[in-house]
Amino acid sequence: MHPASAATAFATALAAALADLGLTAAVISPGSRNTPLTSAFAAQGRIEDWSVLDERSAGFFALGMAKTERRPVALVCTSGTAAAEYHPAVVEADLARVPLLVLTADRPGRLRDVGAPQTIDQVKLYGAAVRWFHQGSTPDASAAATAPDLAAHAWAEAMGVPPGPVHLNLPFDDALVAPGDQPIAEREGPGATPRVAAGMMSPAAATVAEICALIGGRRTIAVVGALPEAGARAVCSMAMVLGIPVLADPQSGLRGGHRGTVLASGDLLATVGLLDRLAPEAVLRFGAAPTSKAITTWLAGQRHLPQVLVDPAGWRDATASASLVVRADPDAVATAVAGAADPATEDWGTAWNDADAAAQAALDEALAAEPFPSEPAIARTVAASVPEGGLLYVSSSMPIRDLDAFMGAGGEPVPVLANRGANGIDGVISSALGAAAMGRPTTALVGDVAALHDLNALAAAVRLDLPVTMVVVNNDGGGIFSFLPQADVTRFDPVVFERHLGTPHGTSFAAVAAALGMKVERADTAAALATLVAAGAGPVLVELRTDRTENVALHAKLRRRITEALSG
Repeated sequence: MHPASAATAFATALAAALADLGLTAAVISPGSRNTPLTSAFAAQGRIEDWSVLDERSAGFFALGMAKTERRPVALVCTSGTAAAEYHPAVVEADLARVPLLVLTADRPGRLRDVGAPQTIDQVKLYGAAVRWFHQGSTPDASAAATAPDLAAHAWAEAMGVPPGPVHLNLPFDDALVAPGDQPIAEREGPGATPRVAAGMMSPAAATVAEICALIGGRRTIAVVGALPEAGARAVCSMAMVLGIPVLADPQSGLRGGHRGTVLASGDLLATVGLLDRLAPEAVLRFGAAPTSKAITTWLAGQRHLPQVLVDPAGWRDATASASLVVRADPDAVATAVAGAADPATEDWGTAWNDADAAAQAALDEALAAEPFPSEPAIARTVAASVPEGGLLYVSSSMPIRDLDAFMGAGGEPVPVLANRGANGIDGVISSALGAAAMGRPTTALVGDVAALHDLNALAAAVRLDLPVTMVVVNNDGGGIFSFLPQADVTRFDPVVFERHLGTPHGTSFAAVAAALGMKVERADTAAALATLVAAGAGPVLVELRTDRTENVALHAKLRRRITEALSG
């Protein structure tokens, strides 16, 4: 068989097998060495192929898609530094538990270390950040027969416990296009691809009894981080049955609704000391670590309390405060505990709900008296305006913290995604585009430095014509650093601070977006911003300018108002 025909047959069989397993999307960047893979995925009718020019952006684009759908997305690139550009997204997928299938084309091994162009060492390029690495061989006549098993193995590893990225490094010889007289038909026939069946990790009856003994009838709170939707629903239902207040991270999928159970002001209530005043007697923890520093700090200081951490895999307890770690699915644990534990006393939930309502009323009153835009008001307005069926993608640093602190209590929970595995600010616009590519109107709430890291994604948004509304909060630099001790001029050189932490850049994102062909809108009032977000159209960019120093002062003022409201 001609080498190019063997390569085409292998790639075709691999794409077809992945489609059998449920793959519906492949993100492809241009290159020559990946021609067999590009052709195979483009020709596979059950897989939608997306073209993203820059591999770094493509990696985060696929991450956003996979995070939205909670199923693997394929990434396809050529050899050399193109594969290295995926690394930040692979790291994020690893820590955030997002399934990705990274297919890097490579040159044959004989060309490595001899000065061949576009050749680097791609073997285990991503180190321990992948669930599984496979080094392929240059395809021969028998390669296509092995492709279905390879696809199933990769799929099983990506969707394992916990899910995450898988790397297939696939070398192809210089003959990349099959001769015209040797067409390769798509593999046919049922049952050729091994099935991958997933199960649920249920807790043992003795473990459920132990949890119930720790929390039954006690003043218990639940701390809920990023969770799959089924787990979040089960935890919320458990909390309702048992009368347990829920301190929920925005990524939990529970914020914006479930009044009486999920607190809208969890971070702020913890910041002003309510956890110490009301003094919980036990803690149930689900999902990833919360964004809230106040909650995390409180957990670290409560090692004397029973703290039950429920997580099917890994060890996500940076506070080193868990007294019982339960290796099981959160939904299975929550469902079992809801049916077996004694509820808390009614006054326990009432105390938290009264405090939450007072904090929200104080926020509404205080923000109404402040000029718009302010960063707390932007976060609150955006969260309240996400259209039905849409989602909110938020960048790290200040936007996710402002959302956590100032997101209000609406009628329905708001789906919130964020790249908080590694907490990096890079690639967030690309990730939001990937979410929008799944057909859901997407609002991206992005800081200006994060936007600078991913400007090329604005061109991709226009090129792909995706329904994304980008709200860029521009405080001309790294606003989060103004909250750190380094901002104290008596403790740190203010010139060094401004040059290397404050980093003013003077960029007009509206001008950049307009130059790339993107529609730009103004929002001089909260109502105008709400209207733009609620429209769910796009691609469109809204730039809102704020001041870093005034932002720090406003945060302090709002905390004081809430403290006063709880003391009254």
